[in-house]
Order: sequence, then structure tokens, then C-alpha cells
Amino acid sequence: MRDAVWPTDEDAAHIAADVFRKKLVSQRLYTKKRHRDQEITPQIEFDLRTWAESGKAPYDYFHFKHNTLPMKKLRQRFAEANPELDGLTRYVSQRGNWVNIPEHVEKRLHKTLDRGERLAASQISLSETIDLLEHNGHYPFIKNRSRERELIKKQIPEHIAELFPVARSVERHFVLHVGPTNSGKTHEAITDCEQAETGVYLAPLRLLAMEEAERMNRDGVPCSMVTGEEERLIPGAMHMASTIEMMSEERLYDVAVIDECQMIADRDRGWAWTQAVLGIAAKTVHVCMAPEAQALVTALIEECGDTWEVVTHHRATPLEMEGGGFVFPRDVRAGDALVVFSRKSVLQAASILEDEGRRVSVIYGALPYDARRAETMKFLSGETDVVVATDAIGMGMNLPIKRIVFLETDKFDGMRHRDLTPAEIKQIAGRAGRRGFAEKGLVTSSFNRSLIAEGLAAGVEPLEKARVSMPRFLVNMDSRLSQTIQDWQGLPDDGLYLKTDMTRAFHLCVWLEVNCELTKTDMLRAVTIPFDENDLGMWALWRHAMKNYDKGRPILDGFERVAYQPGDGLDRLEKKYRTLDLMYYLQRSLGENETYADEEKRDILGCKAEVADAIIRRLKKAKRVYRRCRICGAKLPWNDPYSVCDACYQAGKAGARH
Repeated sequence: MRDAVWPTDEDAAHIAADVFRKKLVSQRLYTKKRHRDQEITPQIEFDLRTWAESGKAPYDYFHFKHNTLPMKKLRQRFAEANPELDGLTRYVSQRGNWVNIPEHVEKRLHKTLDRGERLAASQISLSETIDLLEHNGHYPFIKNRSRERELIKKQIPEHIAELFPVARSVERHFVLHVGPTNSGKTHEAITDCEQAETGVYLAPLRLLAMEEAERMNRDGVPCSMVTGEEERLIPGAMHMASTIEMMSEERLYDVAVIDECQMIADRDRGWAWTQAVLGIAAKTVHVCMAPEAQALVTALIEECGDTWEVVTHHRATPLEMEGGGFVFPRDVRAGDALVVFSRKSVLQAASILEDEGRRVSVIYGALPYDARRAETMKFLSGETDVVVATDAIGMGMNLPIKRIVFLETDKFDGMRHRDLTPAEIKQIAGRAGRRGFAEKGLVTSSFNRSLIAEGLAAGVEPLEKARVSMPRFLVNMDSRLSQTIQDWQGLPDDGLYLKTDMTRAFHLCVWLEVNCELTKTDMLRAVTIPFDENDLGMWALWRHAMKNYDKGRPILDGFERVAYQPGDGLDRLEKKYRTLDLMYYLQRSLGENETYADEEKRDILGCKAEVADAIIRRLKKAKRVYRRCRICGAKLPWNDPYSVCDACYQAGKAGARH
């Protein structure tokens, strides 16, 4: 046995890949869903792309019944390479023990095959898998879908910029404001916008849209504000501030401002920045962005045939990593902003600080604008001297922060927990050292300091691809909308562009096609309304509204009025605010022509204001909430991953030993 010739991992990979390819083109195919085998469906390509987008190999998507052929071939290869072992059943090992030869060979070959399958999985691409599926006679719909994709490709112009005819009719000049956080990019752009006869500011967050609208109105420039969840229309206003998704492709402006354009590559929202660069109809377009976006944005502008210039911005105060360690909460100083990455962590850390006698403001994504502004004003006025925030602080919030402290250095990005990237570290850390309040910005971390220091020092790779969403005119294709979405998603990415992920829209669309009879245009509007479909209450609300719309009833018919009630806790208030956001979006998007649409929207906005005020009041109590041991009730550290304290854990272990 010592001289036996064993198949290599590469041999096993070749066998596994060969069997996989043959099965794809010849057999009925199954995947594991809900713990049982399920034959593939017409949405196989969409499912496969979603699978691959999450980092999994197409090889692992399929479950083959009685998949014994790879092992059989591996045994055969071993037998052919070692004919002298034929008929032998035992041998004596170096230690003098009898070894069962067939059992030993079987174990070793199984391990080789396991490694080989991992190797094969990394070698078989998504595109090759789909190409092979087209030859499987059991599933003619896959070949049909390939033909549909070719039809879609013929509908889409060679240059995506041609999808925006109004913008193509305007001679546009771009001013690219390139620089790090806290370098005055947006201020200069907004100043030019205010001086124009007509202007629009396109914001990454509704908070920023509201802030810039308020700034223009304070400066004597009437400015309306529009987001999907709210409107504040000023009679006669010639300026508008809105979230970037609300951009109008038809309206003409003298000056437009596109803020935080490095978001153009974002997996979920990047399409809105691409649409703005290609489609905003303005004579002068100011684009504010981090340096890594410059090459990509200029390539898009050149594709449009527009002119551009670059204005480079530099930080007014230097940014540096502070020496020495940081221990929370002992080393917290006035002027610190402590950064974590969940609402729970924000409130827990704030509770510990309040316990230490600190005065704390909290900022996180779920806070309504009014509540976030109230917390911000407390810090600005000196009523509080420390901020605990999520990375919501990293975009557009100009606070007099002296030092950024990373209490956490990893985050959940919607798919997985991962370390912060250099771009994220720079964006957040850049909020330290606001001009006029500090001579320099300091950055530190409570642990994993090397990650933060290296992120600050590292260069950021230039962005290469701009995200694009499915063109709306494709609703006119002669197929179900869900199928058109699947076909669009199946087109190869090309040139400067990368398709945005439409998995969510696809699944909502499938539900609508089964349960409602809407036009495809209305269906597309409905599936792009933002809400958390994993929240059962929000999911039920959206479905009920869709059925109302389908039956010709008012969009919010049958809904109870959502308003503040005494005794509502913070969780319930934030849930109510999200519900009101969705109700407003539904009314605005699909119920605009109802008789009482304006009254409905005014009532929703009134309820939102009441709930926001209640959240502001409740935050004071939320900062005094602690995680406690479920056994003895002792306070737990703010970031403790366990539900029992060390003392109870050790006592439990001691009891188990006895």
C-alpha cells in the first residue's frame, strides 16, 4: 500500500466537473428547498444568479439523486493505477496492525472526492452553468428565455445615455467636486445652486434633503422638499431638494447638485446615481464625490458627450490616528463621536455613558428626521457632549466632532458580517475635526486598531462599474413582468455598467401576478416602493394595499389610523413611524388621484410628527436601558454577545460537573 498511486484532488475535480456538466444537459434537476428536493422551475436562472450573488457556487445549487457516479469513477481510476492490489483485502501497517484495504481505500477516496468537488465548484462559472442548461431537453423554457434576452438586447440602445432624451437635448457642463469628507464639496455646490434661477439638490438621504431645503429657505431661496415618504411644497418655489431616487427626468433646471456620487457603485441604490449623471436635465451639474469615483463619473459624462471640469477639495484640518489605546467608557472625552453599527449597540453604549454621568446624543438610521435633528441640536448647543452613532453619521452630517472612536469595526451589510472597508473607514473617520471647532481630527478604536489605522492610510481602489436598473420601457415586452425582470437580470454586464440586484422586485412581482390584475406599469411602481418585506406587518400592509388598488378601492381602505398612544415604547414608536412612511409612499405613488388623497397625506404627516415627538421624549428613557443577565439580573457589558454574566456561567459549569 505504501507504493499505491492515488488520484489527486485535480483528478477528482475533473471527474466531478465532468459528471456535473453531463447531468446538467441530460437529467431532470433538483435543488434543496425547505429541506426537500424540488425540481427546478422557470425562474431557475434568476435563482442561480441570486445564489451566485451571495457568494455561493452554482455547483452547490443542485442536488442530484443517487449521485454515486463520481465515486465509482474514482474507484475505477484507483484500480487501474494499482492492478497489483486486485484481490488483496488486508495488509500490515508500519505499526504492525492489520488494515482492511477496501475500507482504507474507500475512506481516502471519499476525502479526495470531497476536496475535488470543492475545487470543481470554484471552476464552473455561472455563465457556463446557464449555457449548459439551455441544452437540457427537459427544460425548453430555458432556451426560450435565451431568445427573449436577445429581444431585450435589441430594445436597449448601444449607449445607455440615449435612454434619457431630455438630458441629451441640453448642453450640460459638469463641475466635479472631488475630495475627502469634511472638505467643503457640498457647500460650494449648494451656494452656486442657490444663485441660479432654478435648481435641484439630489441627496443620498432624506435627512440631507430636508437639511438643504431648510438651509435654502433660511437663505431666502424658496425651496420645496420631496422624498418618497414626505413632501414639503413651497408655493412658487423654483428650487427643489429631494432624495436621488425621486429625480425627474423631464424637468429642466439651470443648476443641479448630485451629492455623494461615490454611491454610484452601491449594489442596491447605485442605479439612482447613474440615472442622475446620465439623465438630469440641467445646464450646470455639480457632482460631489470621493476621489475613487472620479474616473468612472468622467467616463459616463464623456459617453453623454458633455463637458466637465474638476475642482479638487482638501480637508481644512488634518486627520490622524491617535496614539495609545482606548478603553470604553473610561477614555471617553467631550467632543467624541462613538461609532457602532446597530441601533441596539447605540442605545446600550449610550446607557453605559449616561450611567457614568455623561450627557449623550444618539443618532442611528431608524430615527425620524425630527428626532435626529433634535439629538444633533443638543450636541451643537452643548446640552450633550458625546455622540453615539451608527455609520449614518458618515454621510453629510457636519457636527463639531473632535474625535471619532470606533467601538465596533465590523458590520452586517445585508448579506454577511464583514470588516469595514478602507472607503468606509475614511468616510466615517472624516467627520472628525470640523473646521472652526478643532485644529485637527483624531481617530481611534477600542480594538482592532490596526484595521482602522491601515484603512486610514490605504488608498481606495477606483470604482470601475456604475449600477443600472431595468429601463422602464421594458414593461412593454410581450411577457409577464416577472419574466422580463428575470430576462433583464440574465443579460451579460458590459462596459461601464453593472446591473443592480432586482431579486426583491422579482419576488414581489411574482406575488402580484398571482394575486392581483394590475397593469405592468402599476406593478413596476408597486414593487419599487421601499419597505422591509421581511417585517410581517409591513408585508401584510403592502399586500392589503395592493388588493385595494386591484379592486378599485382607496389604497388605504380598511387601515386603522396609526398614531401615537400613551405608553408606546421606543420599539413600537419606531415601528409606527416606518408604517406611516410606507402608508405615505403608497398614497403618493398609487393613490394620488383619489378624492381624499391630499387629506390622507396631511393626516399621515400629522401622525408622523406626533410619533416623531414621542420618539424624542422616549429617547431619554432609552438611554437608561441595560442588558441584564437572564439569571441574576446583573448588568451586562454593552457589547456582551451572551445573555448570562460570567458568574452565572461559571456557576452553571460547576453545577454540571457535579
